[in-house]
Amino acid sequence: NNTVTGFSTYDRPATLPATSAIANSTNNGNGPPKTTSPTDSTKLIWHTYTDESTGKKYYSDGVTTTWTRPPELPPEEDSSKTSTAATSANGSHKRTSATVDEENDESSKPRKPKKKKLSNDPSSSTPYNSKTEAIAAFKGLLLAKDIAPTTKWNDVVRICADDARWEACTTLGERKQALAEYQTKRANELRDVKRQEKVRAKEAYQRLLNDMLPTAKGFTPGTSRFMDVRDSLAKDDRFYAVDDETAREELFYDFVEELRKREERTKRNKKREAKEAFLAFLKVREEDGKLTFASTWPSFLSSLDETERNDSRFSVSPNLSDSDRQLYFADYVIELQTIEDEKRRRIRDARRRAEKAQRDAYRILLRTMAEAGSILPSTRWRSVEEKVASDPSFEPVQAQGREVPRELFDDFVREWNDEYRRDRATLNRVLSLSKTDFKVDDSTTMDDFTNKLLDLSGPSPDLYGEVRRILNRENPLSSTRLFFDELRAEKVVVLKKDDESSEDEGEIVEEGEVEETKKAT
Repeated sequence: NNTVTGFSTYDRPATLPATSAIANSTNNGNGPPKTTSPTDSTKLIWHTYTDESTGKKYYSDGVTTTWTRPPELPPEEDSSKTSTAATSANGSHKRTSATVDEENDESSKPRKPKKKKLSNDPSSSTPYNSKTEAIAAFKGLLLAKDIAPTTKWNDVVRICADDARWEACTTLGERKQALAEYQTKRANELRDVKRQEKVRAKEAYQRLLNDMLPTAKGFTPGTSRFMDVRDSLAKDDRFYAVDDETAREELFYDFVEELRKREERTKRNKKREAKEAFLAFLKVREEDGKLTFASTWPSFLSSLDETERNDSRFSVSPNLSDSDRQLYFADYVIELQTIEDEKRRRIRDARRRAEKAQRDAYRILLRTMAEAGSILPSTRWRSVEEKVASDPSFEPVQAQGREVPRELFDDFVREWNDEYRRDRATLNRVLSLSKTDFKVDDSTTMDDFTNKLLDLSGPSPDLYGEVRRILNRENPLSSTRLFFDELRAEKVVVLKKDDESSEDEGEIVEEGEVEETKKAT
């Protein structure tokens, strides 16, 4: 009976001597294995086995079985491979006597050392309070041993396995995982350190260039070469902060280029300041009235006194040449001209809008008088001039031109008269279609006249639409109303159309002419 695996068999195990008796154990496998003493003085041999269900190792000499490695066994590195192979089935099948002889022969052969395997004893004590603390201790071991990011696993085991902190991680997977994390982090740290060292070396070298080049003999930005100043720079220890000669030369030319750009920026800033000061001087002269949009450079110079000519903002300097002054002056005058033109345009537009509003008010006056009957399409200017001139809207329009009020009146009457003539011809044509006599006198109303026109134009859709358009339009007064008033004032009689006549239209005559026509017939 195997007290660890709980397996029992009638066959004697190969590990038991032929003369020894096997002590039975009552362990059911739930607790630590129990041990028994040998029954005779025969020397027993310890062997190593592996529990397949847990993967843990246990040791047995045929009488005693234990989880703890007995001192009689050699170190784990020197254990025989055959002892593990002899029990790999772990009691899962029956052994034969041939197998026993084979194992005994194998155990007499020299054993090859094997690699140390991890201890998986859960009952082993650990000085760490948590897994995180244990992993940190393991990584501290790697750091203390100066394990490089490129160190192989076998070399790590050889260097660190003798340290107690090696057992902080209890499994091979945890150790390899911790090693991978450590090496990744360490590689990043080393890269950062190397990068910072390069930055510090570059800064030290650049400080050397900044300190020595501006005062170096024979150095001219943009033309000097590295070899011209190398010997002077090499006297300072900071020259050797950068190891590579090519890197030194590149940094030198980068510095020279930056120095050239810096000088150009300084020069541009000084020229800009000189220009701003000159423009401020012109602004003061503009406020004094000595500079306008019509000024020229000679006239402006002649207007300045001696003190103004010697003003530092106006006088010629390395940053302000005479051509610069004339160019800035011309740009300033052009800007004044642009401002003046814009001002005139705005004034002109405002005046144009005001005049348009005045003319619109005058036209409203004419329209109001037309609606009141004071102006007709046949009215002449002389007949209404005095009445129109009394209105407040007349004077602003007259201020635009002496003849402007009359011209606006003539345009108003002419447009109205042209429209009325067209409408009057249409209405005459409609009345000519009447088949009965139709008299327009004081007893005739506007509604009667309108209905008559609609009745006469009804047979023709086009003519009816034209009549409706005339009736609905009042601009400024309905053409129908004007035509009705004209007929009623003349007391016109519309004669019926003769069906036998070859004429298409009837005849419109005045009331006195109607009696003469009837007598003649």
